[in-house]
Amino acid sequence: MQLARLSAVLGGQSLGDLYLRRVKRRALLRRGLGAVAGATCVAGVLAGPDLLSGDGRADIRTRHGETQQLALGARSTATLAPCSAIAFAPGGGRGAFTLLQGTVLVESRPDAALPFIQVATRAGAVRAPTGDFMVRRDGGRTVVTAHDDMLTILPARGPRLTLAAGHAVDLEPDGPGERAIDWGLATSWRNGMLIVEDGTLGDVVTGLAPYWQGALYITPRAASIRASGVFSLNDAGRSLVQIEEIFPVSVRHLPFGVVTINSVS
Repeated sequence: MQLARLSAVLGGQSLGDLYLRRVKRRALLRRGLGAVAGATCVAGVLAGPDLLSGDGRADIRTRHGETQQLALGARSTATLAPCSAIAFAPGGGRGAFTLLQGTVLVESRPDAALPFIQVATRAGAVRAPTGDFMVRRDGGRTVVTAHDDMLTILPARGPRLTLAAGHAVDLEPDGPGERAIDWGLATSWRNGMLIVEDGTLGDVVTGLAPYWQGALYITPRAASIRASGVFSLNDAGRSLVQIEEIFPVSVRHLPFGVVTINSVS
């Protein structure tokens, strides 16, 4: 019955089989593996973090709604957003690590014992002696944002880049080029807020997904709706209510924390 409802909500998209596999997988985990509920981050169809539990490389990971700040040296820190995972370089201390998934905000200060911070990703590496910067890896994209200092970027493919302060760049070969950003908006998640200006409802749901204890599904038509606003990350449930009140969509809650968002216009 739930599969039929889900299929109807999403206009007959091929989500039923995926949902059924998730139900079976969770039942198997409960019976055979003793999985802890809520310990992993479930991927969404169009929005949401990737599943992290299968990546054994992670030294540190965060769960839904969880942030974690790490000391990288005497004067530098890294803050992991929810549903993020990093792996430290062998023998490199905490000054060099790989971002496997999610978002990390680095605040680096001059330190004789730590001449630079390096964050590697599949698409390339970022190296900075000082300054604040952020690296986000999700949905197959790798976005680097610089705050107050230029960054040296070593792409996996292509020549070395220098990213100007107050700009962002997508490191994927087909990604958008360098563009100006508002650092306060880009890092508003640290204050429990999601601020979207001239974006889409898909952007909003993507931002909420790491804070929702389940999976968020949004249809392509609903995801394309233009959206701006301030949404609470500390209360993702209230933000889903807000979405239904403001935008022409219906929000359905199904078992296992599954939420579907469909256009009604």
